[in-house]
Amino acid sequence: MSGSDQTVQVTVRLSKDSYEQVKQAAHAEKCPVEDLLGRLIAQGLEAHMTLRDILDHVSQNYRARLDREGKLSQSAETVRQELHTLREQIARDLYPG
Repeated sequence: MSGSDQTVQVTVRLSKDSYEQVKQAAHAEKCPVEDLLGRLIAQGLEAHMTLRDILDHVSQNYRARLDREGKLSQSAETVRQELHTLREQIARDLYPG
């Protein structure tokens, strides 16, 4: 973090095992535990937001497809039943008998 960043101090509760892992990692990286925890939290938030963006994108694409197929107004149960029927048909085709 640069000196111009605004920071706040927080208290975090960790299990002893997690804290030991963080201490070992900080020792290996030759940095204070607090700095490593700050980086880990920032990376976790970035990964969380990336996953959220991906899921939002997939949801938008799925809604667009349903709209193109005229199925956007279908109930969740109707969509689930169609998917179930499709799965059963594929299973019969791949594994006859």
